[in-house]
Amino acid sequence: MEKYTVKSLKEQFSSFKEAKAKLGVKARSWKALAEKLNEPTPEQEIAMLKEQVKRLESEVKRLRDAAEDTFDEVGFWLLDRNFERAKFEDFGVSEQATEMESEAKKIHKELSQRYHPDSGGSDEQMANVNKLKKQMISVVKLNGGMGL
Repeated sequence: MEKYTVKSLKEQFSSFKEAKAKLGVKARSWKALAEKLNEPTPEQEIAMLKEQVKRLESEVKRLRDAAEDTFDEVGFWLLDRNFERAKFEDFGVSEQATEMESEAKKIHKELSQRYHPDSGGSDEQMANVNKLKKQMISVVKLNGGMGL
């Protein structure tokens, strides 16, 4: 596509009126005429938008793939805003951990090592790991489980 400039239009046409008439474009100045002539056609705009959509879809796919690789579901449930809605299964707690105190303590130890603030977790997550332990021990006692 030819790139129009005010200079090239003035060289090509003897007057502004002649340029507007021959090109069939309404404009108030040489500069406006050059800008209108350089605007993309609807077909070109559609092609550019389709290309932009392809790039964005590719970026979305890349970000989704990256998010799947880095999403920590247990860490998500350990945040205060989510903790109250979580189930034991969301933390990877087996049914056995709600029947035996030793299993509950084992799960607590694993989660503590992973979500302790010194290991990259947050104070909020660690506090909820401790709440989870208390809940598991309570369920063990309610179930008449073994305190091994």
